[in-house]
Amino acid sequence: MSENRFHTTVTERGSFRSCRRRWYYETQENLIHKGRVQWALIFGEAIHKGLEAYYKSNTRSVTDAHAAYLAQWKTEYDRLYDLYRGLFDYGIEEEWEMYEEKGLRMLAYYDVYDRQFPFWDEVLEINIEERSFVEILSPAGRAANLYPTEGKPLLSGRIDLVVKRKDGIWIVDHKTAQSTYDARALDVDDQLTGYCYIYWRLTGEIPRGAIYNALIKEPPGPPRVLKDGSLSRDKAQRTTYDLYLEAIRENHLVIEDYTEILDYLQDKGWHQFFVRDTVQRNIEELESFEDRLYAEYQDMELALRNEMNRYPNPSQFNCPACPIVPLCQTHEEKGDVDYLIREMYEVGEPRVKIPEGV
Repeated sequence: MSENRFHTTVTERGSFRSCRRRWYYETQENLIHKGRVQWALIFGEAIHKGLEAYYKSNTRSVTDAHAAYLAQWKTEYDRLYDLYRGLFDYGIEEEWEMYEEKGLRMLAYYDVYDRQFPFWDEVLEINIEERSFVEILSPAGRAANLYPTEGKPLLSGRIDLVVKRKDGIWIVDHKTAQSTYDARALDVDDQLTGYCYIYWRLTGEIPRGAIYNALIKEPPGPPRVLKDGSLSRDKAQRTTYDLYLEAIRENHLVIEDYTEILDYLQDKGWHQFFVRDTVQRNIEELESFEDRLYAEYQDMELALRNEMNRYPNPSQFNCPACPIVPLCQTHEEKGDVDYLIREMYEVGEPRVKIPEGV
């Protein structure tokens, strides 16, 4: 196939709907802002590497998880140091170390949580590093049972885990989240539907649904020790029943004095640190996804051919953290876009390479 073969991913589709201009510069031109460190992407990728090693180990080894996490962290460290060099000592290294330590703690406590609350019976596939590809189909092609679409455009996605429970096959999606979330939106979450869709297209089997496996970026810690040597009973502390009980024993305190806070923490469990939610999908939802995917593919193709169709979506919600804002403003002012790209951005490696034979 031609190198110009169209390709998009489950996650890039969301970027396109959010802002076409940002989608184009980040996913098609692979522009990276020289002055912004993409902490969320770096951190999320390293945690994924750690979880991959964790589940690949027959014993679910947290040691393996930490080793894989640190290996990915070292790769990114070297890349950032080459990029920023002299600026690396001005805050970047300090923030880097903070994120590194946080990730190690998250994986360590995830191991405790995963063993205390097993959520599936068997891991069937671990596919974090591998990317799965399926062709984008037209509604008319499906109706006529003709699968090829002109140009054979592709959709891809990285499925983290495929697991088996008593009620069927489930697709697991690992996420690092800043805070707990509203689970109601997961019922129609497009990304989860996309992973179920890819699995269905590859295997012919409709999964029961998806499991959203979220690791909150603020891991637990021991309770505060007050000046008088007692432990804080503040229920807002980010701690757990086990850590609190351990602190009581380490400080030679009386367990009965902390019955209320211990009961509270036991009832609360791990919810503020790790959350797992299940959402079901059926054939009708997967076919609806397929129809929308084809419509988006047509819009993306048009945007690639015509700059007018790469219009932005500026708002107070979309723009504050967007690294493309300077470029976008220059576009709106009809300024020298090419100059700004040369001065403020670098071209990264393509995010996805289509393998031979796909």
